[in-house]
Amino acid sequence: MIHTLKRPNEIRVLLPKDKLKSWHNVSTLRGILSIVVEWAAIVGSAILCENFFSWPLYIVLVFFLGARYLALGLIMHESVHNLISRNTKLNDFLAEVFCAWPLFISMRSYRIKHLAHHRHLNTDEDPDFVAKEDDNWKFPMSAKKFFKIIFIQFTGIGVFETLKVMSGKQVKRKKEPTPVSYNVARISFYLIVFSIFIYFNHGMWLLLYWIIPFATWTQVANRLRRIAEHSSIEGYDHSMQTRTTTHNWFVRLFFSPKNINLHNEHHLYPGVPCYNLPKLHKELMNNEDIRNSLYVAKSYKDVYNDCIKN
Repeated sequence: MIHTLKRPNEIRVLLPKDKLKSWHNVSTLRGILSIVVEWAAIVGSAILCENFFSWPLYIVLVFFLGARYLALGLIMHESVHNLISRNTKLNDFLAEVFCAWPLFISMRSYRIKHLAHHRHLNTDEDPDFVAKEDDNWKFPMSAKKFFKIIFIQFTGIGVFETLKVMSGKQVKRKKEPTPVSYNVARISFYLIVFSIFIYFNHGMWLLLYWIIPFATWTQVANRLRRIAEHSSIEGYDHSMQTRTTTHNWFVRLFFSPKNINLHNEHHLYPGVPCYNLPKLHKELMNNEDIRNSLYVAKSYKDVYNDCIKN
């Protein structure tokens, strides 16, 4: 296929400015509600399982809760672009306390790394690209190796890779020192949360409904998501090596929440909130030149067919 448009700016000039302006509107109410919905689902699932416990139910909830923690991570990702709220202090507070810290990461550090990823996409200045230089990120790869990596993620070991990647250590420019007040607040958060659960004899809740889902399915889903976004895309300029993947509601619920699958759209317009990305996607696909110039997979099955060799 001939890619008529070879650079992001060649695409951006083709979209109507009035629609783009409306899609860039950020709703603080929707941002807060997105966090509330995820936490309500987490708490409600834990209560349901405690009252009607069975191993089949718990196993399903591990997948469901793991996806909810991934969703919180993706809401934190929104906050990096100030898309929870245009009020910077509120945006950062909500992201840190209700999204990043429960996932044992710092939005403050992730922001530095992620903005560098956008500025230097798929180059040696891109910390995500640099983090994928080892053999475990070389695609296409054998099915045996692929499934071995996914199995390792399921064991919980993937948590350490996630923490390293999210820390922003691959960013070449020197970071500003973290304020003491920030570190004190973050440590206090963990001490308070763990103390409350232990005091009320609910320490096992932390393990069953927080640690285990986060250490297993969140890591697997996050790994598969990261593979789909930028891996095994040939014949495109580095600035266009991004994949959008379409899917159904079931995949959205358990694997790819917050429209993160619309990744071309996000990279073209990182200032558009996730809830407006479907409208942007539709507009892009209505233009034949744009449609033929973007990499769009019809399903995640097609993505992994690209990434796995026989």
